[in-house]
Amino acid sequence: MKAVIMAGGRGTRLRPLTCHVPKPLVPVMNKPVMEYSIEWLKRYGITNIAVTVQYLSDEIVRYFGDGRRFGVHLHYFEDDVPLGTAGSVKHAQSFLDDTFVVISADTMTTIDLQPALDFHFSKQAIATVLMYHEAIPLSYGGIVTDRHGKMIHFVEKPKWNEVCSDLVNTGIYICHPAIFDHMPEHPPYDFSQHVFPYLIQNGYPIYGWQADGYWSDIGVIEQYHQTHMDFMAHRFISPHYREIAPDVWVGERVDIAQQVKLEGPIVIGDDVCIDQHAVIGPYTVIGDGSFIGKHASLKRSIVWSDVYIDQHSELRGAIVANDVYIGKKNEIFDYAVIGAKCKLENKVKVQPLAKIWPNKTIAEKTRVKESIVWKERQMKTSFSEQGMKIRAADVQPSLIVQLASAYSNLYQRGSCILIGFDDHPLSKTIGMLFAQCLHMYGLDTNVYDGAYLPSFRYIIANRRYDGGIFITINEHDEVIIDIHDEYGYPVDRKVEQAIEQKIGYEQMSYVLTEQIGQSMKQKEDDHMYVRALQQLMSFSSLDPLKVVVCSSPLLRQVIERTLQSFPIEVIWTANGDDEHMKNEVEKTQAHFAVVFHHFGERFRVFDGRGVVLTNEEVISLHVLVSLLFSETKKVAVPSWAPSVLHTLAERLHGEMTYVKNTRRDLLLAHHEPFHFYFDGLYACIQLLHLLAIERCSLRAILSSIPTIHLSCRHVYCPWNERAAVMRKLLEDEGDKQVDFTDGMKVYHEDGAWTLILPKLDEPTLTIYSQAANAQKAKEYTKYYIKKIRQYQNV
Repeated sequence: MKAVIMAGGRGTRLRPLTCHVPKPLVPVMNKPVMEYSIEWLKRYGITNIAVTVQYLSDEIVRYFGDGRRFGVHLHYFEDDVPLGTAGSVKHAQSFLDDTFVVISADTMTTIDLQPALDFHFSKQAIATVLMYHEAIPLSYGGIVTDRHGKMIHFVEKPKWNEVCSDLVNTGIYICHPAIFDHMPEHPPYDFSQHVFPYLIQNGYPIYGWQADGYWSDIGVIEQYHQTHMDFMAHRFISPHYREIAPDVWVGERVDIAQQVKLEGPIVIGDDVCIDQHAVIGPYTVIGDGSFIGKHASLKRSIVWSDVYIDQHSELRGAIVANDVYIGKKNEIFDYAVIGAKCKLENKVKVQPLAKIWPNKTIAEKTRVKESIVWKERQMKTSFSEQGMKIRAADVQPSLIVQLASAYSNLYQRGSCILIGFDDHPLSKTIGMLFAQCLHMYGLDTNVYDGAYLPSFRYIIANRRYDGGIFITINEHDEVIIDIHDEYGYPVDRKVEQAIEQKIGYEQMSYVLTEQIGQSMKQKEDDHMYVRALQQLMSFSSLDPLKVVVCSSPLLRQVIERTLQSFPIEVIWTANGDDEHMKNEVEKTQAHFAVVFHHFGERFRVFDGRGVVLTNEEVISLHVLVSLLFSETKKVAVPSWAPSVLHTLAERLHGEMTYVKNTRRDLLLAHHEPFHFYFDGLYACIQLLHLLAIERCSLRAILSSIPTIHLSCRHVYCPWNERAAVMRKLLEDEGDKQVDFTDGMKVYHEDGAWTLILPKLDEPTLTIYSQAANAQKAKEYTKYYIKKIRQYQNV
């Protein structure tokens, strides 16, 4: 049997450690990480190994050579350009003429491979993926298998609302050479994003095997640090070291002075000198040839080779690369990283998470709060359903510079970005700073002088902007940076990941002075959107229709300007509470009422009796007006929408499809410039149009729609337990039909269904159940809530 070690990655997320060192040579416990992969394969008799290389490939070949001194035979396959994980392995196809194992060079594991091999051959699988339990699976490929181990669902780096299992892809595969027949002709392509989903979708025998033992992927600084802690905690110590005291291991020619305090677990490399009164605390690794001065103190720190730490300096949870000089009385704290060949003069203080790129000299008494070379601060951001979310208290100019830098990487120089913001001073400040940063990277910008989000999206698509950024402050004092593509849609997950991966990394795409971008002089406003809406709708009514409207003063102008061309009477109110709206509708005898939220994208509708419409009633109206007034006769609905709406669609000779419950998926599937479900103004006009045609009340129209029995409840589920809970729920379903289009949808034998839908930015699961009657729907929902709570206590 043969194997492939994938060693071509750039190790971007490990910078600055990998600026001049390829990731396979990054040391773990003073030994290059790829050495562990070689030893693991050798343990199972696999000694004929292909190594795919690209970044700093000469360094890898120089260190490992032909593999003889490690007891194996290494064959190198160099990729001239990035080919993706699967494309890189296919490059070695001529060598892989029998069943082979694939492993990444940065994988640390004690998993027993033999049972996995036995399982693979017993299933006659084309591929077997070794799986591992991971409570927080967002950084990995999530896997769902049936009870026989056959993979039925795979999602790469899921968002929280896509998590269906706590079983993740380890990056260790057992493959039959036939897998090459199912790889695209033209790279790049990956196992996780292309090959595995294709095999699953087409029913090929691809299996998952649950692994036991230790496994770690050292792709990020925090995990690199944690792996060292794990190795010492589990006593995975190389036999090269001897134990001179409990949990204190040292190499050859180590000089430890008197009155040095050693508190294990500690690993000290060859030729290390530790001077008097130094303190080496638990979970510390010191590389070969390093010097630790008098009264210096190290705890939970990883120090590479040839590092000089002068007296009275303190390291707490720090990582220091090769050939670094640390002067007297320095303080370096958690997850701070010092790149190779740096010099820190006396009394330097490096704050947690700060990183210093290689070859830098830090002056005496400097306080390093952010990273040197690039202002890298670990941004506390996350993508929510509304865009990137940042606590207002965390916003610093440097963070916006980072984000603008990461965002600019998505575009070519000369691209033009539309920037909008609400009336909060912080939103405008961020927007203008963001624009200036984009100019520095060669992008042009223009400002949207409005606050109606559907109009903003419409302008992007119809004015042919290359993208858009809409910045608001929500009620939780969080900054929302809503990022749109060239069609006005929220960007997809791949773009979000590209931005996340670029944040904080050194930006080299500087432009010449004459290439600096600029802001367009003529700002955009809502006139184009208003005209398009007015031209789209034309209706008359025997009696003027009345509608009560509540919106912020910021939105009132565009709403008022749009509605003034229609035969309607608008009654404005500033209070959007349910009770107040009910009273307003009754007092004015309005046909219905609308309360606008989130800059026009979200809204609540009240019928002619002042009763607020449920979500399922709003989605029913969406189906109705979309099929009545659309030429395509097609409508997309979220995954939780009641199945009975198919009956309504058939009655209207239309077609209804389910998509994920996200703005992007619903907007993308609509194929129309306006969307009822995400544009309160358009929805208001369509309802007026509908009432003018039907000449009856909104409640009467809703009564004509098939009866809906849908139950919806929310249940708390901690982030670190969500994946395991979802997996256990799936395991309980046996042979029931389960759909993973969005969350986990279980079809029951009586024709009912239950959808468990994880929320993206809250530790919550939403349970939807549809059944023949309301009582049965509630029973299904309660049943799953009980199971979810039960599994959290296991």
